[in-house]
Amino acid sequence: MKRLFIEPLDVLMFRSERPFIARESHVAKLGVISPLTFEGAIKSKVFLEFCEKKGYSPSDFQRKKDESEESFKERVKKMSNKELRKILEAIGHPAVNSTSSIQVLGVFFSQKEKKEEHFPIPNDIVKSDDEKDEILKLNPVLKDELRITGMGEYACFSTYSKIKEKKGLMSFDALISYLREGKEPDKSEIIENPYKIEMRTGIRLKKETKRAVEGYLYTAEFLRLKDWKENWGFVVWYKAPIDIPNGIVRLGGEGKGAICGKIKEIDLIEKLKLQELIEEINRNKEFKLYLATPSYFNDYRPPKDRLKKELGVDSLELIAALPGKPIYVGGYDFAMNKEKPLRKWVNAGAVYYYKFEGKIREDLPMPIKILDKNIDMRCAFIGRW
Repeated sequence: MKRLFIEPLDVLMFRSERPFIARESHVAKLGVISPLTFEGAIKSKVFLEFCEKKGYSPSDFQRKKDESEESFKERVKKMSNKELRKILEAIGHPAVNSTSSIQVLGVFFSQKEKKEEHFPIPNDIVKSDDEKDEILKLNPVLKDELRITGMGEYACFSTYSKIKEKKGLMSFDALISYLREGKEPDKSEIIENPYKIEMRTGIRLKKETKRAVEGYLYTAEFLRLKDWKENWGFVVWYKAPIDIPNGIVRLGGEGKGAICGKIKEIDLIEKLKLQELIEEINRNKEFKLYLATPSYFNDYRPPKDRLKKELGVDSLELIAALPGKPIYVGGYDFAMNKEKPLRKWVNAGAVYYYKFEGKIREDLPMPIKILDKNIDMRCAFIGRW
């Protein structure tokens, strides 16, 4: 897996899905940290540096407000030579390619020196709601047992009567134990989110005069990474057919600067000892699917047929689902010069329990990803119950 390390030089703004217009709403809330945000930043870096080097204006590749989509695409195609087309195909410009070959599969908090990913705590890991604060793992109850109780088809239960969400991040070693052995992480393997929310106040400015507009005072939430014993940043997992240059990348809502650089690749197949894990799962005919990044299914669960095809099994049955609270992801399409549709996504940490017939294929890639027009699952792992 190719990796980058991105170290912010300032606070970052990751806007929430809530509409924000100064005066109507005085607080711009912090939103989810999405791989799409980092993918857009990396593609912008690649494209802008290419334009600067070759003397292109980036605005030439953006649709004008009064320009039809067809004439815009035709105009860009006429400009394209072999070298330019290669870049446009890599970033997924609509004039030449509907999808990007530069793909960010995961974004994870990491200390700068160790450069080791920390993962969202799975939704089946909770804690007891008492003085012990004990870390627990929920267990699925099968359909036949649930029919007897009249509680429906899907549910997970704990031996404790009162539990609550366990927040934070867990280490890579803890994730491996969770997937391979089905065990909950130790408290020493869990950290709190390594950031704090910083409030900043601003006021709307008139475009023409750059003067403040009376009554348009607002407050925005920014993310500031904590500076503990070591600086924190982001490890980014990505795929790209072209080189991603080191240097400054503009990240987040205000395009704050961050240092971007390639770091050592990792072999996920070897790190997870995937062949042994698949053999164990195939013997038991059951597995769980853990989402390490937000995913879009137009539903709360992965599409059965696509997942079955990806795994190579004969049949697949969802036993229990812990999707958690949904999130909303939108954005801005620079090329088409319009807002992207706001869609309901499943947040990172979601867990799904399955039973299956047949065998999971031995050459299963890691992480599991399914990307098309209606599905965006970039980073999922299988593990034992």
